[in-house]
Formats: sequence, structure tokens, C-alpha cells
Amino acid sequence: MSKVKGSKLKKFLKITGITCLALFLSVTLTGCSNTKNTTGSNELVIWGFVDEDTMKPIIQDFKNENKGIEVKYYKKSLDGNYENNAMNSILSGEGPDVWAMPNDWVYRHKDKLTPLPQDLIKSKDINLSEYFVKPVVNDNIIDKQVYGLSPSVDLLRIYYNPVLYDKAKENFMDSHRDQEDLTTKIGAIFEKFPITWDEFNQIEPYLTVKSGSSIQTSAVAMGTSNNVSNSQDILTLLMIQNQTKMISDDASQAVFNLPIKSASGTDIYSGRNSLDFYAKYADPSSSYYTWNSSMPNDVDAFLQGKVTMIFGYSNLGLNFQQLYPDFNFEVAKIPQIGDINNVVDYAKYTTYTVPSYSKQQTNAWKFITLLSIDSADGYVSTTKELPSHIEDVEPKLRDRGNGAPDIDQLKTATTLTKGRYPVDVDSQLKEAITRVVTKAQSSQASLDTAATNITTLLRKQTW
Repeated sequence: MSKVKGSKLKKFLKITGITCLALFLSVTLTGCSNTKNTTGSNELVIWGFVDEDTMKPIIQDFKNENKGIEVKYYKKSLDGNYENNAMNSILSGEGPDVWAMPNDWVYRHKDKLTPLPQDLIKSKDINLSEYFVKPVVNDNIIDKQVYGLSPSVDLLRIYYNPVLYDKAKENFMDSHRDQEDLTTKIGAIFEKFPITWDEFNQIEPYLTVKSGSSIQTSAVAMGTSNNVSNSQDILTLLMIQNQTKMISDDASQAVFNLPIKSASGTDIYSGRNSLDFYAKYADPSSSYYTWNSSMPNDVDAFLQGKVTMIFGYSNLGLNFQQLYPDFNFEVAKIPQIGDINNVVDYAKYTTYTVPSYSKQQTNAWKFITLLSIDSADGYVSTTKELPSHIEDVEPKLRDRGNGAPDIDQLKTATTLTKGRYPVDVDSQLKEAITRVVTKAQSSQASLDTAATNITTLLRKQTW
């Protein structure tokens, strides 16, 4: 396959510190009963991350139902300046009435947000906790107040290069023609795509092309943190799949480093085992070694044909289609532990909120409920994400494999509670990986360090 050249796709960057935040926190939170609209102004300002074409029909529906309200939509980039720019705009009185943010920012900013008015909830005649999927409920409903809603959820998935993938399969079949049982077994895994991590590891060595100790083509971008875009999410997902309790029930302590009890009462360090599993793909002494810290960024390596599989969300596929329309890729669901454990997928999505400074609070929440409930199907159809409302489905492990995430996974989606400092929590998980890969600490010691630091972040009440 020919190499694809181009600039790196934008990644979520570490959010910078926020100036003047203490001043902003002095603004009194407007309660449900005080929700109000602007006097003398009928303009609703919306900040979001999706293309304007996605929002246009939803905005038109809103204007049809709310005569005389003008709506301005601004597409923003979720980069290192977004949060700071939002704070500055809010302080100057020029910020949004509807403010889009990552789902794990809601708790961080809840003191600056106006919750959904009770009368609007009643007008929809639905129980939000029963209507929306678990991630939306857990991330946005805090102390029985609804601080945000979303029309969709997005799930971590695998993107793979079908040319490299099929070539590896052909090479395996050709070189093992005299082993019918093996070719039947491994060929079936290639055909369906690995459903479990055990199946994944059975084909992974055949996807890695080496010249001596040098890796020419990697099977998967996995094992490091510096050049794997979603390393913290992959590690979190592995831990949760492995039945690791991540955070204490009161969200005051990270406990993923602690043991869990097996059925026989034995201590199992599932968090450590998950980190070891992840890191082995970057360990030269492992039979699954396929990736290392000196390789390009995972997305660049994928575009250049240097790695067969990478992890990403739906926006990555949309970017490929827009920026590299001739680039060929396929999508598969994340492998699972197996029949003994629950099926688990990791969710990430955009939440729409109302800043407490807004003078269009009622109209802003009217728009968000329209977007998240009545007009959600149109939003989902263009973003290629999954609907945020619960579907009557029963996920089955053997229905997984090749293909993009579908509604069967709505009941398997989960997120991680990160408190006031979500970006810093992500950084701690990344650093835990790096310490293991560089041999600075053992996997257990590295998780102990990360858990201590994250606990400090969870308990931190000041900015």
C-alpha cells in the first residue's frame, strides 16, 4: 500500500490553566426556580464541535417552535485553548448560552452551570434516568440535578487496514497449508475479526512483520502512551473489562491498584494484570511485541501503512473520509475478556450545558432537550455515533467482531468518573504506562503512584 502523507489529525490536547477562574467562580449559581431569559434580547448563542450542516435542521426545528428567537451557531475546535477561550468569553459576557463540552468535564464545571428546569423535564413526560443510557445519566445527573444532556454517545473502536490485514491472513494460510486444524481455527478468527482478547493474541503475531529485531509493520498501536492517542482510554477499558473497581463509591479515592477477591477468596490484582497486558505489546521480550515509543504517532503510522490496527472514536473515521477520501479502512468492535466477564465498551461523547451566566437559560435548555430527545435521530445520522436513549437490546458476545459499533452496545457502554480534573486524571494514567514501558517502576508500583495522585485530584476542592 502506498504511504499517505499529510499533517497529523488534531488530537485532544492537554487543557491549559485558566486565568481569572477564581473571579468566575464567584458568580452565583442560578437555580432551577430562577432560570431566566434575556430581557431585550432574543439571541441564543450555541458553541459546538459538529459541522454547521448537522445543526441547521435542528436549529430550524427550534425556531419553528420558538418564534422570534434568533440562533447563532459557532463550530469550535476542542483543542488546548477551548476551555480557556470559553472562560474568557463567559467572563466578558460574550460566551455561549449552550456550551458543548466533553462528558467528563461536567463535574468539573457543574458549579458554573444551570441545571435543567423541572418544568421542562415534566413537559417531556419521560424519566430521564430511564430514557438515557447509563453514561449520560452517570455523567450529567449530579445530586439529582441534570447539568447536561447529549443526543448521542460514541464508543472506542478499532480501525484497521484491510489490505495489510488480508495480506497477513493470506501469508498465514499459505505457510500453514499442511496444518488443517490450525488454518481452520485461525482462519475463522481472521474472517470474523477477534471477538475476545485471546483471539486477538492468536492472530496478532501474524500481523507483525519484522526484519531481525526491527519492526517493519506493527500489528497494533498499543503498549505505549506517548504515541498512542487514546492510551488512557484503552487501559481504563481493559481494567473495567477485567472487573477492576476504578474509583470508590463516593468518588473520593482511586482504587484500581487494590486487589479484588476471586470466588475462592484469593486476592487478584486485576488493575496490575490489565496494565501488564497493555504494556506487553511494547515489550521486546514479549512474544506479542509489535510497537514501541520510537514509532510515529499512531494515526500517522496508520495512514502510512506502518501499523494494521489503531484505536479511535467515530470522529477519526469522519476525518479520514474528509481528508483522505482514497484511504481504505475498516472498523471493528473492541475485543472482550470472554464469556466469564461482562461485555464492556468505553464511551466518550459531547454534552450540551447551560452556563449560569446566560440570560437565555430557559431557551437554552429548550434547545438542548429538543436536540437530545426530539431531534436526536438527525444528529446521530450525521455524526455516525450511537443514540443516547436506551434501546431494548440484549448484547451478545458472539454478535461482535467486524463492523462499527451498533445499538447492541448501548447497554455495554461505560465511562470513568474523573472529578474536577479529568485531563490530569488522564495524564496520570498515561504516566503509569510510561513508567512501566521505561522500566522506571514495576506495574504495581506504577499503579500505586497513579492511584495516590488521582486520589489527591479527586479530593481537591479548589482550583
